[in-house]
Amino acid sequence: MNADRIKDSVTGLILAGGQGRRMGNVDKGLELFRGKRLVDHVYERLAPQVGGIIINANQNHDAYKTFGVRVVSDAIGNFAGPLAGLHAGLSVSRRPYLASVPCDSPFLPEDLVERLLARLNESGAELAVAKTGDQPHPVFCLARRGVLEHLSNFLKGGGRKIDAWYASLAMVEVNFDDRAEAFSNINTREELANLEEGTSEDGNTEAETTAETGTHAAPAIAAAAAAALERLSPPSGDSPAGVTSGDALARVVSCIEAYDPNALRVEKAREVIRSLLVPVATNEKLAVRAALGRVLGEPIISTLDVPAHDNAAMDGYALRHADLKAAGETELRLAGSAFAGRAFAGKLGRRECVRIMTGAVMPQGADTVVIQEIVQTEGDKVRIPAGQKRGQNRRLAGEDLAAGKAVLEAGQAVGPAELGLIASLGLAEVTVRRRLRVAFFSTGDELASVGSTLKPGEVYDSNRYTLYGMLSRLGCDLIDMGVVRDDQASLERALKAAAADADAIITSGGVSVGEADFIRELLGKLGEVVFWKIAMKPGRPMAFGKIAHAGNEAHFFGLPGNPVAVMVTFYQFVREALLALSGRTDDCTLPLLQAPCACSVKKSPGRTEFQRGLLARDERGQWSVAPTGAQGSGVLRSMAQANCFIVLEHERGSVKPGELVRVQLFDGLI
Repeated sequence: MNADRIKDSVTGLILAGGQGRRMGNVDKGLELFRGKRLVDHVYERLAPQVGGIIINANQNHDAYKTFGVRVVSDAIGNFAGPLAGLHAGLSVSRRPYLASVPCDSPFLPEDLVERLLARLNESGAELAVAKTGDQPHPVFCLARRGVLEHLSNFLKGGGRKIDAWYASLAMVEVNFDDRAEAFSNINTREELANLEEGTSEDGNTEAETTAETGTHAAPAIAAAAAAALERLSPPSGDSPAGVTSGDALARVVSCIEAYDPNALRVEKAREVIRSLLVPVATNEKLAVRAALGRVLGEPIISTLDVPAHDNAAMDGYALRHADLKAAGETELRLAGSAFAGRAFAGKLGRRECVRIMTGAVMPQGADTVVIQEIVQTEGDKVRIPAGQKRGQNRRLAGEDLAAGKAVLEAGQAVGPAELGLIASLGLAEVTVRRRLRVAFFSTGDELASVGSTLKPGEVYDSNRYTLYGMLSRLGCDLIDMGVVRDDQASLERALKAAAADADAIITSGGVSVGEADFIRELLGKLGEVVFWKIAMKPGRPMAFGKIAHAGNEAHFFGLPGNPVAVMVTFYQFVREALLALSGRTDDCTLPLLQAPCACSVKKSPGRTEFQRGLLARDERGQWSVAPTGAQGSGVLRSMAQANCFIVLEHERGSVKPGELVRVQLFDGLI
């Protein structure tokens, strides 16, 4: 196989999903080595050997995205090691083969993929692994994409050992004794220092290893990488006091034009959130009916032409247009009939026609259908009026769907129409994204469980039930963590548990100005979180970012504590973000309609307001909208009475009766 064909058939996977503990607080792949990050050296060696590259990382995604390639996290929680990285790479790769290498081996062979692929195809094995002497190097491997299902089942069964999984496959080892030094990897700061100074443990000099590693990255890439590293790397033990990972995220988002965390506009908050989302990448196969409401993980390719044959679009008579007179009536002989599911046997002769029903296969030789209403018949004589067009009332094979063409794209939601379309292709199974896992809990000492007796100062925890309802509508897998008290240790335990198992965490309460110092310290310790005062009513305080624990990273949304504010911030920010995280690629923003306001509404410019409204028709059938009474952020009853949000823009002042206002309908939403 020549070099171009090898590149076209292989995707490269750089494994950077480790916890990075052996190198201190800095992600190992982002450690600087000879003026570049370790991962830069690996990328430069692997890129010429493959058709595309994926990076598996569970933290610092923006730093790895400086290459402009796809970065995916493990889909398996609780840190499943390199197998989780292989699983993530196989789940998103579309080429027949996947070649994996670690992010900390800057001297990997320049012919690694070529030699692994040649031996794999020669042996017919499922997996090829590099080997020097008696020592296999399991993370330097090349796998057929077809092993994904086997690996998924192995991981679901609790398997974590890479050697144990390899032993369950048809595997071939490929000898690289001529390049033994190329499989050196860097695990400690001592090893890094030795190599940096010019002599590795295996005796290579600086000149030799420089020759092995190739040329330096282009200045622009190196600068971007260094900036990303400085911006995103977690703090080391000797960092200045007060520097947290939250500050790192704050520096990232502060680069966005007109960013102001103390008066952030609604549109700007949406923009920031969208720019930092990393969708789930893991797919699973389901029966077609079970896929309703899910997100397609792969394009649906038509397996056949629809319709499969040229057929009639109307009841009438099929004929050859060439038999019709240019002017005047034409008399043809009726040769038979064609029905849907029962075609006309034989070939249409000259000056013949066939009685045909809608959906029936066009007789051989026929190219036109004349509707029955304009035809006159007498026995086997059929008279066709003048003025008929060639090809009329005929549907061509493949007119709706052509075999081999994509009819639905990855990232589309599967609705009833999509189910029918997939079924029309005869497909029994469909590949979809796995469900998004969302953990949620309420915070506060004043919250009491439903069904208990209230003590003085307590209120029932309604927010968790509201969040449950809103999340259930989105089809998420839910992790309800109950109520967490205002205690730092309890909150830390809850956040760590949620981050280990979920893709997203939603909390209500604990992000207002009075509480922010306490929460800020805790969230800064666990991840990268920014606090905003959004220029909106209701729902001003909000926190957003990422929290990592046990090899997993979850997006974090800290919502206000007032019940209506929870619903407003969820539907204006969180809903769209969760749909994007689930893999949706369409525009998921809520549509805005316009309607006249039935009454005056007071408002000051400088913030966006979401008033609860009732859109209704009057006795003349004219639509108008009006607020539903008291608009306080704690008045949940106003949400139950409303059927829409009245959205009053940031710059807008008070509204007079009859003025047009924007409306977001609740139907199908709340």
